[in-house]
Amino acid sequence: MKLVVDVQGFKIENNKFIVKEFAAFNGSQVCHYVFKPPFPLRMLPSDLHKQATWLMNNHHAIDWNNGYTPLHHFGSIFQKLIKDIDCIYVKGMEKANYIKKFSTVPVYEIDEQPAFELGEPLCFYHKNNKCICALSNVYFLYNKYMMQN
Repeated sequence: MKLVVDVQGFKIENNKFIVKEFAAFNGSQVCHYVFKPPFPLRMLPSDLHKQATWLMNNHHAIDWNNGYTPLHHFGSIFQKLIKDIDCIYVKGMEKANYIKKFSTVPVYEIDEQPAFELGEPLCFYHKNNKCICALSNVYFLYNKYMMQN
């Protein structure tokens, strides 16, 4: 079985990516999580604080403080999710590399071009009407790439 995943997140010190929103779709089942922040936003260095603020206002539009699942649970959630999966598809090299750190099955990168367009979010965490929503993205990617194969 194929699984399409998408993550949205933030950068913290040492160029480390942290996942904020995670969605996955296998054609019949969907999962979606928004993770709690690992620490208060004010602890980010000023350049990363500025970047996080831009992402919250202009890209994924999820507030740093939103979330319902502790971030340290991501690995165990992901392992349970991929138990019966043959391969994973994710758009973009950085996201694919992030997912590979947690995966025991092959992860295939979908080319980043064309880029996602701002669209209507499917989940209620987004504060803007137009944003990049991981849940919307996995439905789009599955229908565009998996249904063609």
